[in-house]
Amino acid sequence: MILISVNVASVSLAKRSLTQATEAAAQRGVRNLDKAAYYSGEFDLSTQVQNLFGVGPSDPGIPIDCSKAKNDAQGAIADWSNGSDSLKRIEISDFSIVSIECDGFGIQLVTSARSKLPMQLAFFGLESVEISARVSVTNKRTGGFAPFGKRIS
Repeated sequence: MILISVNVASVSLAKRSLTQATEAAAQRGVRNLDKAAYYSGEFDLSTQVQNLFGVGPSDPGIPIDCSKAKNDAQGAIADWSNGSDSLKRIEISDFSIVSIECDGFGIQLVTSARSKLPMQLAFFGLESVEISARVSVTNKRTGGFAPFGKRIS
């Protein structure tokens, strides 16, 4: 029972570490503003006034530059996987990015790795397990009206 508990706890911590690294990479990627789309004039002063009274179009979100977002996310993952052992669990190996998708307003990352079991189950031939993480991140404008930096919702 102790053998199984220790292995489950170790895999759980490795999964949490992988998820946190994937979240950090997605956050780093989604910060890349697509300035041309953002300043295209779609949401000008008249649209903001309409939204204030609840009759304007819905806000699609903050547009991001997908090519820069993907590059930044890959860079963050590379920094984490090649960084010092203090940044990640030592039992994590064979780290890889399964997919990176971007739709112009958000980014989704799927990563996988192998987690070595601290107490191997020789009778099952099980030395490690595969873990994965899926994270989606979008930017969203805060609702309400913010004259002089004070938000009125």
